[in-house]
Amino acid sequence: MGPSRLHLAQGTLAALALGAAVLLQGEPPAASPRSNTLLADSVESLRLGGDVTAQRRHMWTAFADMVSGKEPAFVHWQGEGGVFGAEAAAKRPGGMQGFLRPKSIGGDPHLIGAPIIAYNLFNPAAFAHIRAQGLYRKETLDHLQLTGKTGSVPPFPASAIVIKTAWWPVAPEGLTAMPVWDPELNPPDPNGNPHLGWARVVAVDPANNSPDKTAAVQFIGRSFPQARRVQLEAFHHVAVDAAMAKQLALDPESNRTAIIALGRPIAVNDRLALVGINMMTHEQQDWVWAAFWWHDRPGVGPFAADRPSTLRGPWRNYLMQVAFDSETPRASDGGAHICFNPWLEARFPDHGQGGGTVSNCLSCHQRASYPAAPFLPVTRGAPNLREDPALAPDRLRTSFLWSLTLHAQQD
Repeated sequence: MGPSRLHLAQGTLAALALGAAVLLQGEPPAASPRSNTLLADSVESLRLGGDVTAQRRHMWTAFADMVSGKEPAFVHWQGEGGVFGAEAAAKRPGGMQGFLRPKSIGGDPHLIGAPIIAYNLFNPAAFAHIRAQGLYRKETLDHLQLTGKTGSVPPFPASAIVIKTAWWPVAPEGLTAMPVWDPELNPPDPNGNPHLGWARVVAVDPANNSPDKTAAVQFIGRSFPQARRVQLEAFHHVAVDAAMAKQLALDPESNRTAIIALGRPIAVNDRLALVGINMMTHEQQDWVWAAFWWHDRPGVGPFAADRPSTLRGPWRNYLMQVAFDSETPRASDGGAHICFNPWLEARFPDHGQGGGTVSNCLSCHQRASYPAAPFLPVTRGAPNLREDPALAPDRLRTSFLWSLTLHAQQD
């Protein structure tokens, strides 16, 4: 696409966007064309136009494609254990059944402030690229950084998808309290909004044999006498087998999550309920980003909009935010675009640019570089190329993947 086509697309789509329903955002300003990142004309047009409705429909469709089969495609994708393990470990079971936390530099930064069972999964295209290019090895990253020919790891194929999944343990009997994110009940806090302090919980009932719509539950010392009772079947969930229970017990944050949720370590026959997904698709150089999270009132509010009819069953209970750009369309406060997952980012404190509730997946991940840089504080908007040490010219950009930076293994 040449410059004239870029400006035509920008002008046409920006004009259309002025009349579009923009969810929790102000009117989008004209976006700046990026002549070197046009990997897909249609996706770049969505970014340039800033039409959030169209962007949301695009990512809802990608989500539906991933989950609408007999079982979600990601149950067969490789996790961190297979991607960053030794050669013999590259064929581990897919999905959460293959849970294995590799050694990392500083741990998963998404777990700062409150524990959750989180696990990255890589579709076959992303997995094959990392393994074929040796990006799971520190030796490879060291070499790429020292040679400095491109300043970045080899580009991922356009078909690559990476997701970060977040899970909440549920006991096979009785009721399990689970926090629910309600923005109006959890105003921004300079110290962050971790899920341990959210104002409301639901009572997850695996048996579903009670006519009562509410139940009394306790959660970390707080009483909820009228918690809404919800079925386990309202979530995508997986059963914990012996191998998974062993690995979860060995992972400190996963074990802490189980103690908080269940009052004990994870055990065989427990369930893991999927409460959140961060999804990134390499349809443009900066990837396309979406955050999905479970809610007991999934038909209410702007984050429910544009959900396609092809989504069925528990998948209709997830809300969504989307980001094609770190800055546009501008948020209602006039600042850079917002896209965060309450389970994974709301906990981040405010160190001057706002906390996790005004963060943007792309703004954070554009700082992913090697050697590992500090994950926090939250940054918002365009990269600070002058002052941010993560973006210094002598560093190796890891294609927006913190997992490469944190989990690459020493030979």
